[in-house]
This record gives sequence, structure tokens and C-alpha cells, in this order.
Amino acid sequence: MYYSLRLRAVAVAVFALASGVSFQTASAQTLPSIEVSGQREPGENYAPTNTTTGLKIEAQQKDVPQTVNVITSDVMRDQGARSLQDVMKNVPGVGIATGDGQRDAFVIRGFTALYDILLDGVRDDSQYFRDLYNIDRIEILKGPAAVLYGRGSSGGLINRITKKPDFTPSAEVGVTVGSNDLKRTEFNINRPVGDSLAFRIDGAYEDSGSYRSQGYLKNKDISPSLLWKDGNQSLLLQYDYQHQRRAIDFGVPGYRGAPANVSPSTYYGALNASANDYTESEVQSTTAQYKLRLSDKTSFSNTFRYFDYTLDRNHTRAGTINDTLAIPTVQLSRGNIARHEYGWFNQTELTHDMILGGMRHQILAGVEFGEQNKYQYVNNSTAAPYAYTTSLLNPVLQNLPFTVATAPQNKGVATLDTAGIYIQDLISLTSQLKTLLGVRFDRFGQKYKDQLSGANLDRTDNAFSPRAGLVWQPTANQSYYASYSKSFQPSGEGGAIATTNAQLTPENTRNLEIGTKIDLFEGRASFNAAIYQLVRTNVKYTDPVTNLLIPVGQQETKGLELSFTGEVAKGWQVIAGYSYMDSKITKALGTTRAPFTSATNTPIEGKTPSLTPRHTASLWTLKSLDQWVPGVQVGGGLTYRGENYAALDNAVKLPSFTTVDMAAYYRPSPKGINVTLNLKNVLNKSYYISANNDSGIMPGSPRSVELTARYMF
Repeated sequence: MYYSLRLRAVAVAVFALASGVSFQTASAQTLPSIEVSGQREPGENYAPTNTTTGLKIEAQQKDVPQTVNVITSDVMRDQGARSLQDVMKNVPGVGIATGDGQRDAFVIRGFTALYDILLDGVRDDSQYFRDLYNIDRIEILKGPAAVLYGRGSSGGLINRITKKPDFTPSAEVGVTVGSNDLKRTEFNINRPVGDSLAFRIDGAYEDSGSYRSQGYLKNKDISPSLLWKDGNQSLLLQYDYQHQRRAIDFGVPGYRGAPANVSPSTYYGALNASANDYTESEVQSTTAQYKLRLSDKTSFSNTFRYFDYTLDRNHTRAGTINDTLAIPTVQLSRGNIARHEYGWFNQTELTHDMILGGMRHQILAGVEFGEQNKYQYVNNSTAAPYAYTTSLLNPVLQNLPFTVATAPQNKGVATLDTAGIYIQDLISLTSQLKTLLGVRFDRFGQKYKDQLSGANLDRTDNAFSPRAGLVWQPTANQSYYASYSKSFQPSGEGGAIATTNAQLTPENTRNLEIGTKIDLFEGRASFNAAIYQLVRTNVKYTDPVTNLLIPVGQQETKGLELSFTGEVAKGWQVIAGYSYMDSKITKALGTTRAPFTSATNTPIEGKTPSLTPRHTASLWTLKSLDQWVPGVQVGGGLTYRGENYAALDNAVKLPSFTTVDMAAYYRPSPKGINVTLNLKNVLNKSYYISANNDSGIMPGSPRSVELTARYMF
């Protein structure tokens, strides 16, 4: 495995206001910021009014001319969510992918978001399943966001925001047990150390089974953090370690246009999956963030992160399906994959609030530099002795040789260099009218050293990413907006460039969106609605003559999203969403073929992208019963997902489904013992939650029960 570490000087930009230019300060005096920490009642905050992801500054959601969905720690705790997949069922317009059995993978507004996952605003695109043990909230910014975050984000991005130390002491330990041998422990401790120093540590340990035959999960997480504050400056140090080993599971194959009619526990892999079919990942990241408030109008920050990621993956998986036989068969084959990634990112930003030309300007200026080094080894074989054929509907499993000893298909190192500069201005034209203008310039370098052929590929792309929006706020609780944004997707966005795509310019995505954000119930709740059109051009497809990728495709999604979050009455919380998506490949020259013996080549043009249901809806509500039974709350909700396709060939359709969840809570006080009972899929609905392709469709979990006890002190 490739472990050499190339050191490179980290460029840090120094910002200063231009001398000799006089700016009029705001007439209304701005008081110094004060941070207030304290206990909140569980379930109190389902609808935060502010977001940091939408504008990269602390701003009210109604000032952001794009859709931003926020899932708070209260929602995650009340629903018993432990993974991003658990969270995303609350977010309209999001499809869930199986992730090749080894990683989080989502489709937002019809476009893959595999590499559009952030941690505290910094790219976190390594391929692993992320635990939520130290996450305070998750913000999903819909539509292109390259103006602030660089490459990617066609349909949107997912930003996980971590829990930070504060100066209010608290501590908690919790234990969860449940169906399918679920066993999990979590803890957190937050303590001030004097007047200027605070320490926090979060951790989790899980050793669980699964509703899937041979499935298991072993998870170890720890995250210590330290906050130093002295007057107008602060330094935050964070470390995050996540180690996970789990059975690698691709789900069940498709057959005759639908998932194969087998038990949801049926496993297609090794006879002894624990020893032969597993993915083991280790992720470490270290973050240092310095903030300085230069005045009541101007602030400076610098965030540096170093990360290191390793993956050991060994699998037996389903491939070609012979559906022409009276007793259909499936081929199972063997593969080994190893990855090692490391690198760093540095973001330097300056914010300034001023009055210029009689209008208020909230300015953000920043630079970002980074380097990612990605080693990958891939060796899959469908030839004997690394493959065999078995019954599709009643598989008889075998153990294939653990290591594929043939020549690998891929072995090499990709180096990705990021250099970006950006500026944004939120302008208050009048008391009711605001405009947002922003642009970013990126220079994205992509290199690949092929350790098999000895070839060295090199490509650099330069791209401008603009965003413009207009916000009209006729009253304090109403906001109407229109916006345009654009992102670019280079050939090496998620991995190595290759001889088939190194000659291609980036794909481009543009978004037109109009919407409204309305505060209800005296600001305790909000309703959002948006209509959008997303178009991605220069989409790459394989030329059947030259076998090279060519930019001839276009993908388009038109849609409507509605969401409601907040408190409708004292002690009664609601989070709900609905999405309508019409997504198509509108231009393409290539063809695609399903992995069935009976399949033929079919044109890509006109196909519906995978995992893009036309309709999705969700509802979750929590009600306090304090007036009748002190300390007791009840919750429940439903998730609806319309039918969608497992792959771009549109050969296998995942049926629509509705699942129902319920919960009960005993929380007599913010301190001491509280107990939660979660009943998931109460009606024991049979459904399919995600897919990777036509031969990897994941059944959803049957009815399950989870009991959590927490002690807070």
C-alpha cells in the first residue's frame, strides 16, 4: 500500500481592509456577540432559524435564496437515528444508494452526492459509513454550491456539524439494545477548565447483528476537543477517530423487472461472511480553527484539517443473472479492494459588515487550498476459481479463495490539488429587499500515477462558479426568493483520472430556483416551498466505437419541494416534507445494458436516473403528555417513497412503500435517567430502501424494537 507522504507548504491568505478608503459604519450600534449555553428540554428545537452552510456565515435561513434543510440533534435522538441514511428519510428530494456496501451514498434532486459530504464545512469525501455520535446537526444545501465549497454539488451537499466544547458543564452516558442483537453505548463529557478553557469528549461503541443473514457491525468512535477563548479570539482543536468493521452487503439481485422475491434476510455472498466478506475502515482527522474578532464589524478565521483514511474490503458479490432458465441463476464472484487516502485542507476567511452607498453589505471573502492523495488497489475476477453460479431464488453459498491472485484491474495513486478564492456579498438594498452575489474561482489539479502501466496522467481545470439571488421580505415573517447557481464536476472529482476521461473538460450544473420561506406560530415553526430546474451538461458517456468517454449528455431535473418544521403548540413538535421530481437524461448518444442474459442494449437518452422517485414524503411528530403524565412524550411518523429505478438502464423498478414508526419517552428532568422506546416499521412492511445497481438492491429492515436508557449529570 502506498504510504509515502509528500509535504507541501500550506498557503494561508492574509486579508486586510484596503487603506485610504473610507466606509461609513452602520448607524445602529452592533453589540459584541455573547454566547449563551444551557440545558434545553428534549424536542424543544426542531426548527432552528439560522444556518451556517447556506452562506458560510451565521445567517437566518430566510436570507438564503436556496433551499436548506436542517436536521437537529433533537430529531436524530427522538427518531433513534445513528447513520446518515436514518437522517435522510426526513429530507425531501433525497434518494438513498446502497453505496457499494462500503460507504454513505445519496442522490439529491436526481444527481449523485457521493462526494458531496462535508464535516464542519470542509470536504469529507472518503468512502465510509459515518457515525453520528458527535454530530450536533446536519444541514443539506440544495442545488449547486461550488460558489463556496468548490467542485461537485450538482443536486446539493450534506454538511455535518459537530458538537463543540462550551463553558456549561454536562455529561451523559447512554445504552441502546434492541432487535437483531443491537448493542450500543455512547457517552459525552463537557467540562470548563478555568475561565478560558473548555474540554469535551464524545465516544461510541457498537457490536450489533443485523436483519440480514450474516450481517454485523463493530464500531469504535472517539472525538476529544478543546476550546480556548480569550477576549475576541479563540482556538478550537478537534480530533475524530472512527473505526468500523462490518459485513459487506450488496443486497439482493433484481429479476423480471423487480427485486427478486426472496426473504429480506437472504444473503448473496460467502458462506462464512465474517471471515471472507467484510469492509474495515479507519478514519482519523485533526482540525485546528482559529477565530479573531477584529472589531464589532470584522472577523477573521482560519481552519486547517489533516485527514487519514484506510479501507480493507474483501467481497463476494452477485453479477450476471441468467433469467432465461426455468430456474434462474446468478453468478457470484470474488474481489479485493484496498484504499489509503491522506491530505489536508486550509480555509482562510474574512467577514466584514459595512454601510456603502446607503446599503448594508455583509461581505465574506475567503481562500481555500488543499491536497488529497488517494491510493487504490482493485482486483475483481469473474473467472474460475473466483466465481461460481447458483440458484437466484434459493442460493447455495460457497467460500471462494480469499485473495484474487490474478493481475489487478487498477493500482495507482491519484493526487488532487485544490486552490480556490471566493467572495460573497449579501446586500440589503432596502428594509424589504436583499440581493446575494457571489463568485468563486477554482484551479483544480488532477494527477494519476498508474503503477500497472507506468503511465502518468495530468490535467488542470480552471472554473468560475457564480451564484446570484434576490430576496423579498414584505413582512418580518415572509421571505420570497429567486436564485441562480452553478457548479462544475471535473473528471477527477471523486477519484483518479484515466486515459478515457483525462482529455475532457468538466461537466457543468446550473440551477434556477424560486421559493418562499414563511415563519408560523409566532416564529416557532417555518414553512418552505421551492420550485427548481437543474440541468447538467457535458455529461460523459462511452463512445461504443472508440471506447472513450465523450461529453454528449445532458441530464435535467424539474421539481417541487415543500417542508414544515417546528412547534405547532407548546410541547408539540413536527417535521414534514414532500418532494416531486421529474428527472430525465435529455441528451445522450450511448447505450446501456442490464446484467441479465435476456437484456439487450438500450439508448440512454430518455432514461430516468436511478434512485430518483417522482414522489417522496415524510412526517414525524412528537407530543408532550406532561399535562396528564409528567415527563412522558410520545412520537410517531411515516415515510413514503415512490417507485424508482435501481439503475440507469431502468430494467428493475423498486416498488413504492410507506413505513410507520412510533416512539415513547420518559424524561422527567434534564438531569438523571431518561428512557426511550423506538418501534420502527411498526406494520412490518416489506420494502426496498436503496440500490447500487440491478444486482444489488437492499431490502429494508423488518419491524424492530430499540430501548435506550440515558443518564445525564
